[in-house]
Amino acid sequence: MNVLHFGAGNIGRAFIGKSILQSGFNLTFADINQNIIDALNYYKKYNVKLVGYNYQEIISVNNFRAINLNNPRILNVISDMNLITTAIGASSLDKIALILEKGIMLKIKLKSKIPLNIIACENKTQASSYLKKIIFKNISVKYHEYLNEHIGFIDCSIDTIVPSISSFEQNSLSLIAENFQEWIVDQKQFKGTIPKIINMTISNNLKSFIDRKILTLNTGHAIAAYLGWIKNHKTIYHSIKDNDVKDIVYGAMKESGLTLIKKYNFNQNSHFSYINKILIRFQNPFLLDRIERIARNPLQKLRKDERLIKPFLLAKKYNFSYDNLIKGIAAALYYRNINDSESMQIDNLIKKFGIKQTLSKISHLQLDSQEIDLIVLEYISINNIFSKEIYN
Repeated sequence: MNVLHFGAGNIGRAFIGKSILQSGFNLTFADINQNIIDALNYYKKYNVKLVGYNYQEIISVNNFRAINLNNPRILNVISDMNLITTAIGASSLDKIALILEKGIMLKIKLKSKIPLNIIACENKTQASSYLKKIIFKNISVKYHEYLNEHIGFIDCSIDTIVPSISSFEQNSLSLIAENFQEWIVDQKQFKGTIPKIINMTISNNLKSFIDRKILTLNTGHAIAAYLGWIKNHKTIYHSIKDNDVKDIVYGAMKESGLTLIKKYNFNQNSHFSYINKILIRFQNPFLLDRIERIARNPLQKLRKDERLIKPFLLAKKYNFSYDNLIKGIAAALYYRNINDSESMQIDNLIKKFGIKQTLSKISHLQLDSQEIDLIVLEYISINNIFSKEIYN
């Protein structure tokens, strides 16, 4: 089976690409970074060190190819694939959709009847369905029957941690990664035979797994990052070792967890065990994940359908507590990093329009809502004590 993976970054190399190659398939990496493409084609291999408590294993990854996604030959590569995966960041899906459209049109021109499945492995709810919507919109209706018959867009939930500072060998491609690696895909969306890939689990109830992951792991991760940044920590490990931060992160995941238990009828003991496991994962001393990596894209993270505000809205809807979630949202609004353009954009909006209007603009919450007022009140509280220890 031929597989193309967009995104030769940390997740792409240490999880998706590794899993595909371990499964015995032919893999081509595609990336916009020519330095990474050159390194992949030069070394033709790299190692992934999987780490956990009292666990280490080094896996050698090889027998792959690499191509720049701006190379015109990428269209021929797409037309010859059985499976395409992505780990490029949710904000880049629109650009990838344009390339996929052209590759799919070439596949149609070649009259290929071979099914092509596309799995967008992004921190975005139903990222593959998002790609499908764009592609169906831009490709002529007369080809939609072909798309429906031969092109599958498979939503998934992907859960692992690969820190930004992780190379452990002279070969800069090698990575340190968490040994916990979960990849759950929607069985109903595949076209043709479902490939058997290591670490990939088939599910008929994907929506609950997506929300479980995004509204637990990603919620806690983001809050640990934004609170940690305010308290001048450099990594998630150091942030979560701060008991003040740890208590808020744990409290927020429990608040979010109660909404998931209510919404999906999860077993409470099992879900709280899942939360405890995540907290332990954040404290892995081998994964010194930089706060900037987790905090990036605050504009996306502050939308009302995302990891911070969505669980707060659900908690309010179900009359559950949400104090810690609000602290996390306010900390995200307070995130200021001159190397993060989105955080500076938020800063400029606040200076121009004030915190209330800015929050409404970026979250799409009603300006005069109680939700806005509660978040703004917490933001002002952070603002008043910024020079002191936060949340003593």
